[in-house]
Amino acid sequence: MSHGKLAMDLSQGIYKLSKVQQDNSKLFVYWGDGHRSTFHYIWLRDNCYCTLCGNPRHGEKRFRIVDVPLDIEPLLVHVDSDNTVKISWSPDNHNSVYDARWLRQHCYSATERDRRQHRPILWNSKIVTSLPQIAYEQVLGGDAGRLQLLEHLRNYAICFVRNVPPQTVELEGFAQSFGPLLETNYGHMFEIVVDPESSQKSVANSQLDLIPHTDDAYQYAPPGIIFFHCIMANDDGSGQSTFVDGFKIAEVLRQEDSEAFDLLCRYEVPFRKHYSDRIDMQFSSPVFGLDSGGNLKEVRISNLFPAPLDLPEEIIEPFYAAYRKLMQLITDLRYCLKQGMQSGDLVIFDNHRILHGRTAIGRQNQRRHLRYCSVDCDYFHSWRRLLEKNLSFRG
Repeated sequence: MSHGKLAMDLSQGIYKLSKVQQDNSKLFVYWGDGHRSTFHYIWLRDNCYCTLCGNPRHGEKRFRIVDVPLDIEPLLVHVDSDNTVKISWSPDNHNSVYDARWLRQHCYSATERDRRQHRPILWNSKIVTSLPQIAYEQVLGGDAGRLQLLEHLRNYAICFVRNVPPQTVELEGFAQSFGPLLETNYGHMFEIVVDPESSQKSVANSQLDLIPHTDDAYQYAPPGIIFFHCIMANDDGSGQSTFVDGFKIAEVLRQEDSEAFDLLCRYEVPFRKHYSDRIDMQFSSPVFGLDSGGNLKEVRISNLFPAPLDLPEEIIEPFYAAYRKLMQLITDLRYCLKQGMQSGDLVIFDNHRILHGRTAIGRQNQRRHLRYCSVDCDYFHSWRRLLEKNLSFRG
């Protein structure tokens, strides 16, 4: 049996309805692979997307949960020959139809929720031997290359794109093909030019080493996906770009010192960027953001723009101890990827997970030019879903 035929047979088992059983408040659905799903009646009624309840083409909902009682029950439940579940509801005789594939894909049993949970690939300095990278021509060549780039970003939160023409006009159009560019204090495109003869407008334009950090931690919504395109590289080997997987650091800390990890998840760190007469941005956030299951959602770390801690006095000392351990891990070479950016290199990374920095740049007439811009994460995830669906349909 071919791999494609086997996959199809397995898929048919997963999505094949076997039988249903009714309970006082929920419906049990049994599948061809032996799995049992539990769907509460209120959940099923809330997720009816018939033309009366919403628009199934783009997910718009017109149904209002306040229009039905919480203890709603079906008048009739029927499994049809077309592999759908049809329900007539009390008290209004509303009719709902649920496709079997849709039901299984939205089953909220513990096993199915765990199966759907994306598990990012955490990395340390050893990633240098197997970098997530792709040629620029491959990304431009079609959906498959574009999807590979997006999958690298989803799994590793970073991807190097090689052989991008080192012209200032190249990055803007490429980045905009994923989504609108974000406006920053420096505009939607920022020139990171290190030139000993020019004045410095930002710490990024200096020759100093920069400790790994996430950008714009002082903002309510920091940039999502960041692009660095190297137009001109310095030629003495200094100024290497550094990258640290914030999720990896968090998990190391969680294993080594769970109390320190909990402190950095619970208490907020204040950040501030201000110029006396132009700007005063402030925001406070825990270092690590978790979802309801304790999985990492984001990191926000910046030693460049801290503000004084504002915590209960009994928390100050243990928090500093935890924060110090975090800083030691961030600067530990075992977890740091170093890359000398060459002319034509483009690195794209998720600012909500990846910390970036730079070693010091030599002071003897060394010049470097990077172009910077950013796009919201939402657009990247949207493109990935659409391309996965499109390529799966073609297959």
